Amino acid sequence: MSSPVSRDSTSADLQVRRDTAGLKARTATRQDKSVVIPTNFVETSRLLLRVPEPADAGALMDIMWDPEVVEQKQVTLLAPPGGLDLALKNTNEMIRQWQLRGYGQWSVVEKATGQVIGCVGFYHPQREWPGVDLGWVIHRSRWGQGFATEAATAALEWVWANTQVDRVISLIGPNDHRSIRIATKIGERFERAGVDPINGEACHIYTIGRP
Repeated sequence: MSSPVSRDSTSADLQVRRDTAGLKARTATRQDKSVVIPTNFVETSRLLLRVPEPADAGALMDIMWDPEVVEQKQVTLLAPPGGLDLALKNTNEMIRQWQLRGYGQWSVVEKATGQVIGCVGFYHPQREWPGVDLGWVIHRSRWGQGFATEAATAALEWVWANTQVDRVISLIGPNDHRSIRIATKIGERFERAGVDPINGEACHIYTIGRP
């Protein structure tokens, strides 16, 4: 998968919370005061998707740099796993994509515990990329409980309702069978074999168009 975010089954009981004037912004008060965080929430029966905050960096670091996640290439790393400073930099880049594009990646919060248990959303860097890339990664302790499918379904519903994006892709490693199952559950279909633009490794491109 390509974005710094993996790809489980529940029909998302979706409630999109939108501000009628568009995205509001609030200033990050912790760790990086220069980053303005858009406010955008998506709620499902079990999850709250919200724009990342700098304080999420530690939790996202543990999720994305889990050794099995890295080994299975469920995230594409722009740099080797590092410490909290790198995790904070990555989190702030996720926030900036919301500012630049009006869409991006959310932190996935488990409503029952209030904990950040994953990341889901759209990766569209300012470089050559084959499309708006939907990715997801869930903490290993929550695997097999349908959270990735629930979050990714909600993300798709949101992007169709709130943006002009009409085609979404997911770049998935050929042997990442867990992610392939989730992609097909949310309606994506295999389009073609390709190459990861960052590391040059083989990947499969799954796509879905606006309903």
